[in-house]
Amino acid sequence: MARDRIIPADPLDFIRGCVRRRQVLWTYHVNMRMKDRAISRETILASESTYEIMEPYPDDKYLPRSCLCA
Repeated sequence: MARDRIIPADPLDFIRGCVRRRQVLWTYHVNMRMKDRAISRETILASESTYEIMEPYPDDKYLPRSCLCA
């Protein structure tokens, strides 16, 4: 049985909240990219106040209203 997903009204605020609570899942792909670019997890987490949505993906097949943030 599929779980109903709650889509946050403000995705950026939701992401920032998760980061503040350290509720972040780091995928293999992300870890490899950060390693290649010499970016630490702490750098990503510490810059939370400057995050912005760079590209929305409203029709993403994995999660509605997905987005690329930076």
